[in-house]
Amino acid sequence: MLESGKLAIFTDDIKMDSQMTKQALNEIETRHTEIIKLENSIRELHDMFVDMAMLVESQGEMIDRIEYNVEHSVDYVERAVSDTKKAVKYQSQARKVTHTRTDTHTR
Repeated sequence: MLESGKLAIFTDDIKMDSQMTKQALNEIETRHTEIIKLENSIRELHDMFVDMAMLVESQGEMIDRIEYNVEHSVDYVERAVSDTKKAVKYQSQARKVTHTRTDTHTR
């Protein structure tokens, strides 16, 4: 074969293998680039979850404080209502005493 000048058979096969190798290399490089993008996206998603966890924790503390304040404000309102009723009662009694004293002095 070599003597008959049919080297083209061998070189064509080598060229074909070289093209297939280049194509495979391009596909591998493309996949590698996509994997790096995916890794970066996963890292970014992880950071977002960490940030979200911190926000939820801090807002949980804020909600706990709000709940505490609401519970105590109910107590304060109940005490204010009770104190207001007492004040009205004392004021009414004070008026009666004042009227009674005024009546006894005018006689």
